[in-house]
Amino acid sequence: MFLTPAAAAGAACATSGAESPLELHRDWIMEGWERREGDPAFVFGTKMQRYYDLKQTKGVFYDNFAPGKTQLFTDSARYGANWEDLQNAARSVRHGLTSGHDQLLDGKVASTTLGFVGRLERLNGEVLAFDGRSQLGWTCTDGAWKIRQELNYAWVVEPETIADVLGKGELAP
Repeated sequence: MFLTPAAAAGAACATSGAESPLELHRDWIMEGWERREGDPAFVFGTKMQRYYDLKQTKGVFYDNFAPGKTQLFTDSARYGANWEDLQNAARSVRHGLTSGHDQLLDGKVASTTLGFVGRLERLNGEVLAFDGRSQLGWTCTDGAWKIRQELNYAWVVEPETIADVLGKGELAP
């Protein structure tokens, strides 16, 4: 069914299933930020458009692992473009989910939290492993949840400490 723009603006967002905020958060980590050797170039606006409103880009986006000198952004497009060089200089970027998953919903806004680990292998073979937590603030926009606020915090760990979690994307309690 095709919705006119006016009808779509009032469309409700999913509160359960694949398009609910917590499932989107899982996919954002496990699909959006993943990279495998041979993948096409990472272009934020193309790969991450499912998760971010790239027309209304104002928000708060913080990540202590953000490349460069800036960790806090107020524009999702600028935040995302900041990650392109890092992603494209990686042979692979793999993730796995740990614990701490939660979702708070109100018809127009939602908050989700996830625990995750990651392993980035640079083209030169250097490996960076990390453990992290992510909290995303979502708004219901035209019948789809979009990230408006983001707080990610990660710390470096030894790669072998997370090896058995990589690739696991189940939302276990």
